[in-house]
Amino acid sequence: MKKTIPITILLSGFCLLYLLQGWIDRTSPRASIGEDTLYLSGSAVKKMSLGLEGLAADVYWIRTVQYFGRKLIDSGQPISAAASRNIRMDLLAPLLNVIVTLDPHHMPAYRFGAIFLPERDLAAAVALLERGIRENPNEWRMYQDLAYIYWQAGNGKTGEEQAGYYAKAAEWYQKGSEVPGAIWWLRDLAGYMKIAGGSREIAYAIYTNYLNSEDENVRNQAIIRLKQLRSLDDMDIINEALVQYRKATGICPTDLRPLASMLRAKKLNVNDDRLPLDPDGFNYDVDIDTCKAILQGGSTIPRM
Repeated sequence: MKKTIPITILLSGFCLLYLLQGWIDRTSPRASIGEDTLYLSGSAVKKMSLGLEGLAADVYWIRTVQYFGRKLIDSGQPISAAASRNIRMDLLAPLLNVIVTLDPHHMPAYRFGAIFLPERDLAAAVALLERGIRENPNEWRMYQDLAYIYWQAGNGKTGEEQAGYYAKAAEWYQKGSEVPGAIWWLRDLAGYMKIAGGSREIAYAIYTNYLNSEDENVRNQAIIRLKQLRSLDDMDIINEALVQYRKATGICPTDLRPLASMLRAKKLNVNDDRLPLDPDGFNYDVDIDTCKAILQGGSTIPRM
């Protein structure tokens, strides 16, 4: 008798699942899964699932993948985020929201949205991942995904708008790095976003603090990033000197020796050959086309 009850429940669940699948098919036939209508909200489906939210979430997950795949097949594009960029998928965000309403811990739905939603609906992607973090605060990958969304959004912008996206990315990378078990390089990415966003003073403070980390990987990466910050400051000084030299002479120097006195006065490390050195000990070069300082090929300092 004890075995009969679980089996009965399981069979009842599958019957309800079948009925739910049939209802979805009837209310959203292939020809009518349009771009302007969502057949039901997540809360409505949850009420109709009669306590079988997990099963209903799996049904909707299958339908979401089918919807996405069908759109790609119909477009003739390969399966990738880049290829799907220009394909209208108005139901993708609503479908994913139904899934996570039914099952707030459905990681594949959140991560699928993190990959494929930002290109078509940045606000929906951010909202989905923020929801995922609220429901799953100990899943550091959620923070990583949200930070990456902001990073990518910033890559297509300039000025203050870009800096704003990078600041958001830094914020979420930092929060993710504080989650127990998070991978160490989230801390590095938080600092890197400060560098990329122009907040060098904050980046200096972040990486200087990381020098005291118990994690050797974090300490080593902090040393590399501090060198990078120093080189960026050096090149700002050199570039300013190059502008002045070009205004005075009308030409760009082929190397930086003519600027040696000016650069020493600015406290740069200049060797006996009158060439300024980067924190790795390589001398800076000049890009004649742009008349700006560049790192030598042998230098291990990261480029932006």
